[in-house]
Amino acid sequence: MSKKIICFCHDITESDIITAIEAGYDDIEMLKRFTGIFMGPCQGKMCMQNVLKLFAQKTGQSIESIRVPTLRPPVEPIPLGALATETVRDDHEA
Repeated sequence: MSKKIICFCHDITESDIITAIEAGYDDIEMLKRFTGIFMGPCQGKMCMQNVLKLFAQKTGQSIESIRVPTLRPPVEPIPLGALATETVRDDHEA
């Protein structure tokens, strides 16, 4: 059996999503929170259509009726170098 990756950011497979839906995560927002879909670096840009199609198939809903979860990208992109610092801030000093 081949492994069908749906979310490349989190390595979530089609069977992972089907298993979650069958376990009762039949609300797209709860499925998002349980599996991590739409929460990777792409914020769902690569996987959303495939997830929504599979979700609609497995729940009997139409794609149009599914409320797309709120995607929360960073407020503003920052370079990784800004996160890597040698200075350790002690909150008690501030």
